[in-house]
Amino acid sequence: MEVLKPIELTRISEIKILQNVRLIHRMDLNPVYSKDNLRVQFEISGEIKGSITCYLCLDGHELEPVERNYIFPLFVEAMNILIGRQITLDDELSHFKINLSAPKISMITKELNTALRSMTQKYDLELEDQSFTILTEYNLTALN
Repeated sequence: MEVLKPIELTRISEIKILQNVRLIHRMDLNPVYSKDNLRVQFEISGEIKGSITCYLCLDGHELEPVERNYIFPLFVEAMNILIGRQITLDDELSHFKINLSAPKISMITKELNTALRSMTQKYDLELEDQSFTILTEYNLTALN
């Protein structure tokens, strides 16, 4: 009989995406509530099944459409790099054969409260003069 086993990814403390763009893990235990966020989702298949959803929280930021169009591709690329590094560097995941889908992007905001969710990690996407909260939510299982 095959058993589904939940998977937890280790946290990466900091990734430099571009010269002036960094992704930094924050150990904040306070719940994050977001009404204004954009999201990207990656489907995982192979020996690990599930999805990873990443939220760019824009609450409290007054951004022009041009600024959103600049920040959103940086966010998607940062999530691609973060997930790729986590899968590659995680002792529990690195030996599995895993397929990562292309990102599915949604510009429709969704209410998000981390107090009601598990398996959520918090990062800050730091640009030259701004910082944005990033939430990553993992729903992964492995067949034993």
